[in-house]
Amino acid sequence: MTTQYSPTDQPQNPAPSWTPEKQREFLEALARCGSVKASAAYVGMSREGAYRLRRRQEGRAFDRAWDAALIHARDLYAETLLETGLHGWTETVWYHGEEVGERTRFSPGLLLAALARLDAKADGLDLAGEAVREAAADFDEMVAAIGEGEDCTAMLEAQDRAAQARRAPPPNAYMAELTDDELFSRLEMFQERERIAATAPEDVDTSDLDPHEADGWDDLQWARAERSGMMDEPGFWEKANPDGYDDDWDVPGEDGPDKTGPSFH
Repeated sequence: MTTQYSPTDQPQNPAPSWTPEKQREFLEALARCGSVKASAAYVGMSREGAYRLRRRQEGRAFDRAWDAALIHARDLYAETLLETGLHGWTETVWYHGEEVGERTRFSPGLLLAALARLDAKADGLDLAGEAVREAAADFDEMVAAIGEGEDCTAMLEAQDRAAQARRAPPPNAYMAELTDDELFSRLEMFQERERIAATAPEDVDTSDLDPHEADGWDDLQWARAERSGMMDEPGFWEKANPDGYDDDWDVPGEDGPDKTGPSFH
């Protein structure tokens, strides 16, 4: 028996896809206005679809260019806000439903609040990594490559290397004498400290940190204790060193060493 299908069995208008051209137009719009919803609507797509593409493995370049676009949008907003703060804006005056004139309005509070939000967004992008800053510098080239459907893996890797070079400490004579294994170990240590510093204090893992065993902690364990706020908790130093810091410190009129522990800032 032959199965009969009705025209309504198949969708008449399949969901639009994020073509390379639409990705390019979205990113350019986002760099101009900073609004994901407005930029998605501009290319006939949904905001939810934009976020889904951003989460996919094939959307890595799109994801980084997205953050780079927000950096450019922030700069444009800052300029506009400064202009508005200095000169105000024109507002229509209505009376009994009729337009009777115009007046210039000023709102320093609104200006400062908007700039504070822009600064907070900038701080978030900085925490996301220097690679985003590199992408912002390459924005036009990167967006053009995305629009052509090109594989941007090499570009992403170049941005990662440049970002790593900017974060790494400057070379010195001592470092030059280290073996490759020692250099690699120090680089891993540096990267882990960067990760700890970028982690919210409440999210730092302290499950293996027992203050009674602090004498045996390594540098990274001390870094996690400091970042999490554990070192500021009441009784921490009594547990870490119940015998005191220096039993021989008996100089009259002088205090002993501060109980501050290692610092990794």
